[in-house]
Amino acid sequence: MSEDSSNLQGIVTNLQPPTASSPLVRKLGSLCLLSEEEISFLEGWQNNTIDVEAGVDFFVEGTERKTTFIMLEGWSIRYTVLSNGRRQILSYALPGDILGLHINFNAKATYSAAALSTSRLAVVDPRRILEIYQKFPILASGLSWATAREFAILGDQTVRLGRLSAKARLAHLLLELWHRLELIGNNEGNWLQLPMTQSDLADTLGLSLVHTNRSMAALRKSGLVSMTKNHIKLENIDALVQMAEFNPDHLAEFSI
Repeated sequence: MSEDSSNLQGIVTNLQPPTASSPLVRKLGSLCLLSEEEISFLEGWQNNTIDVEAGVDFFVEGTERKTTFIMLEGWSIRYTVLSNGRRQILSYALPGDILGLHINFNAKATYSAAALSTSRLAVVDPRRILEIYQKFPILASGLSWATAREFAILGDQTVRLGRLSAKARLAHLLLELWHRLELIGNNEGNWLQLPMTQSDLADTLGLSLVHTNRSMAALRKSGLVSMTKNHIKLENIDALVQMAEFNPDHLAEFSI
């Protein structure tokens, strides 16, 4: 590889999309080169919006879905409720994430989705998704990456629930959320502003509320995290990564 090629490779692996663009554009634009036409299409895709209050479902498992949603602001959860009323949170949807990407192939919701904090969502006719595959192959690859990353996130959740200790589960989740926010430029250094309650964390990690509180206390006592009322600071990311066996490549790898 020539020196010029090496320099170019270094540039394209650290892409910086326009900071004023939407979270979805920032997420995809940090991983692949987008043309002005592609950026314009993605931004226009998100013109119709709704605001959803915290705790409100915007689709329910088993019901027919006719709308694709893109998170613009706030957080939401994907979850399921068992027959005994116990809730399992499957994953968190952050700004730039798409819910209902494949409605054209499966109209029934396989999980419920609710706003975790007051959220703004773009409402998209799922038929417009087909336009991307017809007109913009780079964006189509980006959507394929988004789908693959959702599988990776669910895979990590399976490992968390099945094989990690309670303390490692919590550390792994915090690292996942921090890295995902970093990808769209929404983090605050090593700080995480978390809208979820301890009960939400317990329902994510498959732990009792008491065990969740003890796990958080253990991380604090070890000096790995510190807390204010609504924020958690990751004091030693390298140590957290090692303890939780966290692999950030699951969240950011992209090739076309």
